[in-house]
Amino acid sequence: MSGLGTWLTEVGTAALVGTARREPPVAPSVLGLEPDDRSPAEERLLASAALVDVTTRAGALLAEPRADGDTAPTEVLPACGDTAAQLLHLLLTQPPVSGSARDDLVLEWLRLAAEAQQRAPWWLLPGLMDLAAGRRPVALALATALGARGTWLAGLNPAWASLVAPAGDAPVADGPADDWTAAWPTLPTAEAIPAFAAGRRADPDAARLLLDAQWDSVSAKVRAEALRSFRHGISPADEPLLERGLDDRAVSVREVAASVLGLLPDSARSARMAARLRSLVRVRGTIVRHLEVDVPDAPDAVGVRDGLTAPTRTGTVAPTTWLAQVVRAAPLRTWTDITGRSAAGTLKMLRDDDVRGWLVDAVVEHRDREWAVACVGLGVSDPRLVWLLPEQERTDLLVAWVTRPPKGRDLRTLLTGAPRPWPDELGRAVLAGLRREGGNPLLVQAAAPLLAAALPPSLTPETRVALERAPADAMFLRRALTETLQLHAFRTSLTEAFR
Repeated sequence: MSGLGTWLTEVGTAALVGTARREPPVAPSVLGLEPDDRSPAEERLLASAALVDVTTRAGALLAEPRADGDTAPTEVLPACGDTAAQLLHLLLTQPPVSGSARDDLVLEWLRLAAEAQQRAPWWLLPGLMDLAAGRRPVALALATALGARGTWLAGLNPAWASLVAPAGDAPVADGPADDWTAAWPTLPTAEAIPAFAAGRRADPDAARLLLDAQWDSVSAKVRAEALRSFRHGISPADEPLLERGLDDRAVSVREVAASVLGLLPDSARSARMAARLRSLVRVRGTIVRHLEVDVPDAPDAVGVRDGLTAPTRTGTVAPTTWLAQVVRAAPLRTWTDITGRSAAGTLKMLRDDDVRGWLVDAVVEHRDREWAVACVGLGVSDPRLVWLLPEQERTDLLVAWVTRPPKGRDLRTLLTGAPRPWPDELGRAVLAGLRREGGNPLLVQAAAPLLAAALPPSLTPETRVALERAPADAMFLRRALTETLQLHAFRTSLTEAFR
């Protein structure tokens, strides 16, 4: 052991046993220090300990020099201004808001920088890339802000290397469609399913032809999941292969094929389901017209093939089970064809609550806006219908529910699902509810965590009033309103910094 190494060990030993039992060692001459014989042993030990700390911190070996020519490229984009740089530095080191709100502000900074065709200054790149390394949305927004030298720098650190080329959501080659179709049959199931889904999004026809050709060579799980991806870009050209799926030996494949075929209102299966529904529905009454819906018999072989529950030997199937399946699967226009009325007029004629519930399931499955408007207009309270409404009608409904929350309504889920920032009318309704004396506890619990990200900056004055009127002991609400004001102020500063 070298003299320096021996000294380091002896300092540790003296600190462990105490100066009463071990005299602190004299610093080696290599450190260039004058011996100290006058200070008490305790002071000399503390001084040696401080020297050990400095020596070990400064004594790390330098990394091997990089090869000649591995230098940063010339920068192309200009750096952002001083104010924008200071705001980014604040977000990275001392964010004035919570973690999720900070991430939103960083994304806002990156968006503004991209629009201005400016980059982050070099001294902020390490902190920015450290933040992005654990946050995919930030990583995906980095490209412009890094600049040429930032991209070069990221390649030098394994923790940052993935930031310059984030992995895609699906393992599909960048080349033409036949590149992935050639490799697909040999992929393991875990890779084949997402690869097919991505290929279907890129080229529905190529994906359909591939699955048709490989149908007998891939597993039932792959067949089922591949057919499920037909929901994207579905067209009449997909019907023959989906019909083939109805005859598959695997139950999972048959169920998916039947479900996806239901999205084609002009398919042969939809026509068969429409015929079944017509045989069950009757218009009754002379003065007040209404609908009567009969319960069907057990399905025959064709019905079972179309996805109706087959009779079982060990137990009975309620006839309403088959009725529910027919109602959910028949095209919605079948109902208006039967009544000769609009969707709203048809719903008014329907008295059976169970049938109305199954019909709502069909509206949601087919994402039919006309029927959704009719259902909500007649008081159907299914929250799934809200997101099918036109924007203004959806906002009006949410405002009404915020103003007077109906029983059993999950208000937080509805507010969380509303597009952000909220429309001004919805934001005002929420703030008005929070300003009421004491506030509505359910509304506070539902809305407070969302305010910073959801309230538009145009409502800053109303937000400030809500904070002023919030009870002193309502700390949860006061923090949410305070953070919202801070976020709005910061966003305003960001916008001005990039002008």
